[in-house]
Amino acid sequence: MSRTDEVGALRWAEIDVAALAANAEVIGALVRPAAVMAMVKSNGYGHGMTIAARAALDGGATWLGVYTPQEATGLRAAGFGARILVVGWSPPPALESLIASGVDISVLDAEGVRAVASAAGGRRPRIHLKIDTGLHRLGALPETLDSLAGAVREAGDRLEVAGILTHFAGAGEDAGFTITQHRVFLDAVEALRGVAPDALLHTSGSAAILAHPAMHHDLVRVGIAFYGYPPVPGPASLRPAMHVLCRVAQVRIVAAGESVGYGRTWRAETARRIATATLGYGQGVPRALSNRGHMAIRGKRCPIVGIVSMDQVGLDVSDVSGVEAGDTAMFIGERGGVRIGADEVGDLTGTLPHEILCGISEGIPRHPGVTPAALP
Repeated sequence: MSRTDEVGALRWAEIDVAALAANAEVIGALVRPAAVMAMVKSNGYGHGMTIAARAALDGGATWLGVYTPQEATGLRAAGFGARILVVGWSPPPALESLIASGVDISVLDAEGVRAVASAAGGRRPRIHLKIDTGLHRLGALPETLDSLAGAVREAGDRLEVAGILTHFAGAGEDAGFTITQHRVFLDAVEALRGVAPDALLHTSGSAAILAHPAMHHDLVRVGIAFYGYPPVPGPASLRPAMHVLCRVAQVRIVAAGESVGYGRTWRAETARRIATATLGYGQGVPRALSNRGHMAIRGKRCPIVGIVSMDQVGLDVSDVSGVEAGDTAMFIGERGGVRIGADEVGDLTGTLPHEILCGISEGIPRHPGVTPAALP
């Protein structure tokens, strides 16, 4: 669906699905013969879960990764038949629907193994044994592997150990600790080999995919790099795919000495033309961009002036000729030769591009298939 299908829309996001598919292809070429799992949790890092999932599969990914059981069953309900892994915790009441849907389930301890086996109901669910090698977030600690293996033996043919995984704490920043974690992981794999002889091994997210190719194993779990923001230097061909846009509602002259926005934090030193753009912190524009960030209008960067409000923000358009109500302003993306990336916004506000992308309100419609060249 194109932006023109919503004539009265105040704000929308264009998702370049060709860029996403191409990013998946680039990652696939880097890690081959390992398979690619595209992480589409948190609404596809803000891009729209089903939009991101379809683009990933079109680009050669064969697995989809989510965090919650609801995300997994949502993908199944949307018609996705690819392998899906819930990488987070699946509470016992959710197991039956996951098993019925053929979703792979991460288990974090012996109790988790028993819960899946109890819910199997004559089916043979696939589980992935998650090992905590130092992130200390989720998974079985090395000293609990005997009990984990014992629970798998007890379950017998009621389940299949399809994978063993871990998650690195700092693959892009701390090579030494990453190597240590990997060694702990390999030791765990050896300890579990008797109950998981055919398990797929997977350790690598985006940073490890790019920085530690020896750790690709059988499967990689690509997240932020798939969305065009590699966390460490990567292929130049990886492209951001989300373009967040809104309308200008009004343009006014603010006289010298007058202020703009709540708290009167910005005052015009000379007469300035100020446009009110219809996007604010309620839609994902960080309030920390007040008086320091930019949006783009007509191919020019325009400073954000005053405090970012819930639904709108002031832009100084004094140096851009002809700006008027109805014009399009870009918060993140690329158009007219101007790029404002989620990484730039993250740097300005002290966070990651992940948070900026995920923070785009789900109330903003996502339109797949439109490339920057087609945007007004």
